[in-house]
Amino acid sequence: MPTDSPLPGSLTVPPLHGWVGLVVLLVLAVLVGVGFLVARSLSDDEIDAAEWQSWLEARSRSGAGSEDQAPEPVPHHLVG
Repeated sequence: MPTDSPLPGSLTVPPLHGWVGLVVLLVLAVLVGVGFLVARSLSDDEIDAAEWQSWLEARSRSGAGSEDQAPEPVPHHLVG
């Protein structure tokens, strides 16, 4: 009879066994998200914002809200 068997109630499997892969995946997802936010904040959004604002002003000047005239569609490069 072997004497090196674990005592009843003792931990024979590490508490984080199997969770390491999930933690690594979660950390990678957070890093990719933060990287995306940093890249997006550093991108040249001022040009897009100016184009969007000019489109909105042109739409309000043209009276696009009336029943007899359909609104001009949003340019595809401004929809994101």
